[in-house]
Amino acid sequence: MGIGEMEARAQKDLARNRDGGAPRTLSSDGLKALLARRLPLWLRIVVVLAAGAGVVAGTQWTADAYRYTVAHQRAADCAARTPGTNDSTATAGSAGGCIGRAAARVLTKTESTGSCSSGSGGTRSCDTTYELQLVRASQRTESLDVAEDTYDAARRGSRAELRTWQGTIVGITVRGHTQSFPPPSQVSMRLRTMAGWLLLGLALWAGLSGRPNGLVRGTALGWAFLALPVALLTDYTVLGAGPLGWTVASALTAATAAFTSLAFWSARRPKPA
Repeated sequence: MGIGEMEARAQKDLARNRDGGAPRTLSSDGLKALLARRLPLWLRIVVVLAAGAGVVAGTQWTADAYRYTVAHQRAADCAARTPGTNDSTATAGSAGGCIGRAAARVLTKTESTGSCSSGSGGTRSCDTTYELQLVRASQRTESLDVAEDTYDAARRGSRAELRTWQGTIVGITVRGHTQSFPPPSQVSMRLRTMAGWLLLGLALWAGLSGRPNGLVRGTALGWAFLALPVALLTDYTVLGAGPLGWTVASALTAATAAFTSLAFWSARRPKPA
């Protein structure tokens, strides 16, 4: 090795030592400390205001969906309405309308198996969807997801009677078996209630904590999991439900609330030195 090469290497070593050796990387402890810091006050205020506005808007949207759902529950058959009243052709902007009837025929039946899971004792359960392909008297075809018993009752070529409200199928009768479906407004009401609950949690997090690592702790996850039972309980409270629905929603709420409470007290418990 020549003198020139030795001098060049020495300069490189000197420069590396001056820079602290190997390239600096953020350690796991440094990342944890960064995530434990509170967001700047101005950013927390922005999050609170944005989430609060979302909660207010979501409440209004939920009220609109509730109004449409109640209108569907109170709607009478179009054949029983007096001439001149709103019929099934009511516009989407109106919460009125009556329950229309439409004849159809079953074209095909499709059974699809989704993800499967294994339970205790070697049992195996799979998510299965049942779909009927229907054609109306107007030659309009459409697909309809149905329950297993409705799927079993239907046959290719079977006549079916559809109940419609504002252009949406809310019931089907095929070979003496009847199944009802919730109107789209009821489904959207649950989704909007869940969204409002999550936004409320986001506003509380920004106002009380503002630490990014708080979003992945047990209390925050428990609040997120409560969105579904809260939506179901809200739905059942204002629209009513059967004993089975109340039992499932109450059990789900109790289990999630217990998990959230346990995570909260576990986080507050002082850690041993």
